[in-house]
Amino acid sequence: MTAGRPKRHHYVPQFYLRRFACADDPNKVRVAEQHRDYLVTDRKSIDRIGYEDALHDYREDGATRSIEGDLNRVIETPFAASSTWTKVSDGALETLDDGDRVPIYGFARHLQRRNLETLRFIEAENERFRAGGLALDLDDEDADMHEWIAASAQGAHALFREGAMDTSLPPDAHAINVMVCHSPIALRTSTNPTLLISSPGRQSVFGSLFNDLRTWWLTLDRYWGAFIIAGGPPGFSNLPMPADAARVINRQYLVQHQNSLSVRYMIADDELLDEDLAWADYRFERQTTHGARWLKPKRQPRDHPSSSTPVLPPAGDGR
Repeated sequence: MTAGRPKRHHYVPQFYLRRFACADDPNKVRVAEQHRDYLVTDRKSIDRIGYEDALHDYREDGATRSIEGDLNRVIETPFAASSTWTKVSDGALETLDDGDRVPIYGFARHLQRRNLETLRFIEAENERFRAGGLALDLDDEDADMHEWIAASAQGAHALFREGAMDTSLPPDAHAINVMVCHSPIALRTSTNPTLLISSPGRQSVFGSLFNDLRTWWLTLDRYWGAFIIAGGPPGFSNLPMPADAARVINRQYLVQHQNSLSVRYMIADDELLDEDLAWADYRFERQTTHGARWLKPKRQPRDHPSSSTPVLPPAGDGR
């Protein structure tokens, strides 16, 4: 604690992580964690993952200020008490309907915008801008933004705070398509839960139907999740998901875990994890007290999704 403020600032809400708690302990989740040359599976306390010390603090007029309390008051608490999340927390996800479409979309956007991965992305892109590596890729608006960030030592963090606290949705949010899915196998998530599945210009792991769409996935609990699709026709569905499609999602979280800038934890409590680690070329070393240790592969894993834009665009944006 610092001057009465909590030091541990979560960029993944704990009410979300609790949907993946161990069956015998509501305060812990089973994770795969990066440790230099190794990946370790273990159990972790929910309040010990998905946070960064003083992440939401900043200096203004010589004083330390923070958006930590505002995030809880303005965004977390209202959404946790919403009818949409009540259906999730009550285990009644089969009752999610079109009235929950925009809230799910908004929650997925928020989880991206407040995530440590987004801050690291902004910082990395701005370093490229400072070094001249982005000049040919930017339009005037993006160039102005990077110049604004570069003008201040806290510019990247200011942009991150603005996104984290943004409660607005694009005017065409009604055009989003949300497909809620019920999986027959346990689903994974991570400390960057909104997973990019497809974007125009690259082959989607889900086939040509998705190649021209921006598609994200958000796991909602151990057996339910949602595709969020921008650039196609609007709509809502709530349907069973084939096991092979769920398996692809789980493997994409593994790919994200290895390739990301800051995703330290993948939440994974399923019988297929060992098989998927072998698929991704991890090498089993030994059992540990509550899990196992695997040696990381020396080469990049397959099916790496594009990270050219880390935040969900307006619903109708199919670029």
